Amino acid sequence: MKDFDQLTNRGRALRLRCMALAALQRYDLEVRRLRLVSNDLNGIFRVDTTGGQTLVLRISLPAAGHTLPEIRSEMAWLAALSRDTDLGVPRPFANRDGALVTTVEVAGVPEPRHCAVLYWIPGPDLADRLTPENVQKLGELSAQLHAHAETFREPPGFSIKTADRVYPFGDEVVLFDKAHRDLMPPARRELFRRAEKRVEAAVGALHANWQGLRVLHYDLHHWNVKVFRGKLYALDFEDLMWGYPVQDIAITLYYWQDHPQFRELREAFRRGYEEHAEWPEQVRDQIDTFIAGRGLDLANFVLRDPNPEWRRSAPAFLDRVEMRLRAFLQ
Repeated sequence: MKDFDQLTNRGRALRLRCMALAALQRYDLEVRRLRLVSNDLNGIFRVDTTGGQTLVLRISLPAAGHTLPEIRSEMAWLAALSRDTDLGVPRPFANRDGALVTTVEVAGVPEPRHCAVLYWIPGPDLADRLTPENVQKLGELSAQLHAHAETFREPPGFSIKTADRVYPFGDEVVLFDKAHRDLMPPARRELFRRAEKRVEAAVGALHANWQGLRVLHYDLHHWNVKVFRGKLYALDFEDLMWGYPVQDIAITLYYWQDHPQFRELREAFRRGYEEHAEWPEQVRDQIDTFIAGRGLDLANFVLRDPNPEWRRSAPAFLDRVEMRLRAFLQ
C-alpha cells in the first residue's frame, strides 16, 4: 500500500473517506450519502442520512496541532453555546457513547485521527455577501460570543491555548532563520523585528492582570461565517484560545485590510458590536497592533507549512505583509 504522504490529494481523500465511514458506524445514523467537501487541511465530509438529517463530519489533521483535549474543549463550548443561546453556531452531534469526539484508526492512514460530527449549516460564505449590513450583524455575533464566553464555566478537562504571545499556537518561529534569507532580506527582517517588538509589548500589557480573560473563537473571518435566511452562523471553532475581545476583533478585521471599503466595514462591525457590548479597545491603535500580529503569525505559518501551494504563494504573501507592516509602523 502506498504511503499516505505520497498520495495525491484525491488519493488521500479516498483514504479519509474510509475513515469517515468507520467513524460514522459509531453514531446512531443511517448514512444515505457521504460527500467530500474539502481536504485542504482537515478532511471535511457532508453526511446525508436516510432520516433527512444533514451533518458535517470533520477529520482533524494531526499536523494542525490540535490535541484531543483541545478538540473536546471546542465541542464543549459549541455544546454550551447551542444550549444557552440562539446564536448561529453548529451544534455537535454525540456518538452512541455520548462523546462529542470519536477517535478512529484505519489501514492506509498513518495515525489515529479525531472526528467530530456537527449539524450542517447551509448558505453562502459571508465572503460572498460582504456588505456593511452583514458586517454589522457579524459585529453583533462577535459581541454575543464574547458575552457568553465571559460567563462560560469550563467543564473538567477543558484545555485550550492562551493568546499571550506573538505566535500563540506554539509553532516554531522560522521567520528569521537563515534558510529563508531569500524571502527575508535584511531590510524586511528589521521591519518584521520592529513590528514583533510592538506586538509583544501590546500582548504583554494586555495579559498583565488576566482580568476579563475568556474563550475566543480566534478565527472569525468571513470564510468561517455562513449567511442563511438573513442570519449569520459562525463556523470552525478549532482555533479556540484564552484571550481578550480586542485580539478576536483584530483577527476579523485583518482579512479586510485590502478591501476598498475597509473603513466602512470596520465602522459597520463596530456599530454592530456596540449594540451588545462596550467596544473593548483600551488604548490607541491596540487593535491595529494585533492586526499586525496576525500578519506576523500567518507569515510564520506560510514559511513552516509543507503544503506546496502555500510555498508557491510565500513570496507574494510576504510582500503584502511587509507593505502592511510598513504602513502600520509609520
